[in-house]
Amino acid sequence: MIHVMIMAGGKGTRFWPLSRQTKPKQFLSILDDQSLLETTINRVSGISDNQRTWILGSQSHCDMFDSLDLSVDPQYLLLEPFGKNTAACIAWGACEALKEDPDAICVVLSADAWINSSEGFCQTIQQAVDVVKQEDALVTIGIPPTRPHPGYGYIAVDTKKGNANNAGYSVTAFQEKPSLDQAQSYIDQGYYWNAGMFVWRASRIMDCIKRHLPTHYDVIHSFTGKGIRAAADVSDYYSQLESISIDYGVLEHEVDNMVLIPAQFQWDDIGSWSSLAPHFSQDSNQNASKHDLMAHHSHRNIVMSPKGKKVVLAYVDDLIIVDTDDALLILPKEHDQAIKDIYDKLESEFQ
Repeated sequence: MIHVMIMAGGKGTRFWPLSRQTKPKQFLSILDDQSLLETTINRVSGISDNQRTWILGSQSHCDMFDSLDLSVDPQYLLLEPFGKNTAACIAWGACEALKEDPDAICVVLSADAWINSSEGFCQTIQQAVDVVKQEDALVTIGIPPTRPHPGYGYIAVDTKKGNANNAGYSVTAFQEKPSLDQAQSYIDQGYYWNAGMFVWRASRIMDCIKRHLPTHYDVIHSFTGKGIRAAADVSDYYSQLESISIDYGVLEHEVDNMVLIPAQFQWDDIGSWSSLAPHFSQDSNQNASKHDLMAHHSHRNIVMSPKGKKVVLAYVDDLIIVDTDDALLILPKEHDQAIKDIYDKLESEFQ
């Protein structure tokens, strides 16, 4: 059985002031009328006729999960008491899948990415599943980069092994977020963007976690073995875990056993306000907005405002403007990564 694990516990702080602690990015209808999480669930429904869909979320968002029609059985909703990065939730999901199926294959995805083709996505995932069945490899989906992007991780591959239509490529290295110049160098060398999409047998990833993160393995096995799932009961166990990503904690040590499958779709992680410009309607001066905007001698701005509110810009360029009921954000696009730092300094009632 294919066990799809959708990670949906993020805070989405870079989308403040629209994204808040009680309603972070994955629950927002940023691109269309559906939330990003709902769109992801609809997309994965076509992966396999024999699949289980899990959501790896946060207890602090339980009301949001209840309010959405997610078509996911509540018993497959795992709510962490607090975040410990991706290694913890991936290990918990794998342990629960193994309790149902010792041969479970996990497809690990984020809840908030934009993908242009559900058909291409499902074909890529199926190709990755086939590799896992044949080789028992750890598989990652690589995105062919379209531009140098310092906000993404990169994956180096050995193009001499396999090909994009067969068994993929052997992974040789994971690279953290680079400078802009280094990102261009990676592209010139044939690197792929790391989209955080993985396919593997649950048993295989747990063996790797046991080897590289033994505390994660022991702690998560201890409470899943007892059938404990309620966040309040999991809390004492989770407090023992290091906050670490699956990439840094495990995969960077397992590159010899990893295969990259190039994506047959376009992808965007929707990681900042600036990333939304291509997905919004744009006027002749590249001002991007979903709502009623008039721009006079203004260029390349991104505007998000409540429906029904007229926004007029005059003689301003390259700004992000986000208007909500209780907060207004205005800053240059080139500093959009500073929103996280701004968020951390805000009073709690505005977070």
